[in-house]
Amino acid sequence: MKSLRIVVMMLAFVFLGMAAKAQQKNITSIGGFEGALPSYWTKGSQPAGSTLTWATDSSRSLGRSLKITKSTTGDSAAWVSENMVDYWSPRHYGNVDIFLGAYVRTLNVNTSPANADETWYVSYSFYDSAGVLIGTTMLPIDQSAATSAGWLADTNGIGETVLPKDAWKTIIKFVGGKNATGTVWADDFVLYGRAGAWAGQDWNTSVGVPTGWTYWLPPNGGNDGLLANGFENTRVTTEAAHSGLSSLKFDLPFTRAPHDAFIGTKRMPLNSLNVKAGDILRISVWVKASNLVPDSAALYPVTWACGFTYGFFTSNDNNAGFNNVPGYPIDTQFKFPAVTSFGWTEYTLDIVVPVDPTAKALEIRLHPYARFTGTIYFDDLNVSVIGTTTGVANNDTRGLPKTIELANNYPNPFNPLTVIRYAMPHDGVGSLIIYNLLGQQIRTLLEGIIAAGYHEITWDGKDEAGNTVQSGVYFYRLQNDHVSLVKKMMIIK
Repeated sequence: MKSLRIVVMMLAFVFLGMAAKAQQKNITSIGGFEGALPSYWTKGSQPAGSTLTWATDSSRSLGRSLKITKSTTGDSAAWVSENMVDYWSPRHYGNVDIFLGAYVRTLNVNTSPANADETWYVSYSFYDSAGVLIGTTMLPIDQSAATSAGWLADTNGIGETVLPKDAWKTIIKFVGGKNATGTVWADDFVLYGRAGAWAGQDWNTSVGVPTGWTYWLPPNGGNDGLLANGFENTRVTTEAAHSGLSSLKFDLPFTRAPHDAFIGTKRMPLNSLNVKAGDILRISVWVKASNLVPDSAALYPVTWACGFTYGFFTSNDNNAGFNNVPGYPIDTQFKFPAVTSFGWTEYTLDIVVPVDPTAKALEIRLHPYARFTGTIYFDDLNVSVIGTTTGVANNDTRGLPKTIELANNYPNPFNPLTVIRYAMPHDGVGSLIIYNLLGQQIRTLLEGIIAAGYHEITWDGKDEAGNTVQSGVYFYRLQNDHVSLVKKMMIIK
């Protein structure tokens, strides 16, 4: 992922006849990180004499692993994944040398298995678009010793997994045969193309977040068995919680290299949420933070931040791919106080369901941006309907916006002038500032009290000193007391 995903699309909603609903209606309380199962994984078989656990006693990353403890049983015990072709890539690709496997740890297992029933193993099964099995790669777990020295990589060999055609469904299993005994943990399942080839993406292979969530963590989205840039410290934790027992924790050291990442919801169908085009949704989450470096917010005003990234998508089906509605996802930023720590605080963002018949699903990410450092906890993400909009009209009859809005500048690219349209739901202190790619402030277009309503302003491509800026990409950020929106534009001479 890029260090900051800035979406260059329209975020301007023009509506007539604002009609508030009688009361706020909660449509989903997503998290809540209290789930009992990891996202994308199920207990496929747990015969008497075996125990399957989403374990916290040992893990390689994200604080959790899949664990099987068993004696001789009447059947095999197995953790089984859902279809791991999801969200980003619509398939796993044929004619690619796929590197796959998992990291495992053993304790008091039976040694030197004589047959399949005594074997512990991980398998990957691939199916075509018609649901027909293409093939299975089976990886026996090392049982040469009863107990491993630690976490060991259990992976396939070069050229062992090259699919003759694309797979539209991939199922991973972690299995203890019916006569296999002992305890085995599995974590950080791997699937990616060797030598830089693109094999597609699999999801929640570090098994650390509960049902309903997914993640993208560097260096390669978390599907290569590696986490870096401070995100190896990310986990669901019982150290702090706004409600219940658990929260989501990012612990990003000051010395980390810049890199973007998120943990977000799986796509939620709008029909299941019972919302429609024009509904005004309030996204809220509770945040607690420590080890902050307040000066960083001024030094890197676009990238030292946390916020919501939300998007509307044309489908939530496994094989739809990254089928976003034009203009989405959109990054927003929380305005943290200039302190080194703060207690549980609610942050909210009001958005409008787009009047676009292709919009079928909503996704929300909890998003520390590229340069953010510190320890931050998220809990109780909630979406509610707070109103609705009807009709479409011209600029003179729009009334007041229900949300802060920032449109794409036009023209874009431009030389020498461009127009930026924005809207504020109420009178208040705000700003509209231009930044370069380094995060340096180039020009303050607005600062102070901004009246409620729809506005536009022209930038002449000059900095504070009146000098014309160089050709290239620039960011513009609109901010009020509660949230900030960021877009990018390009000047060409």
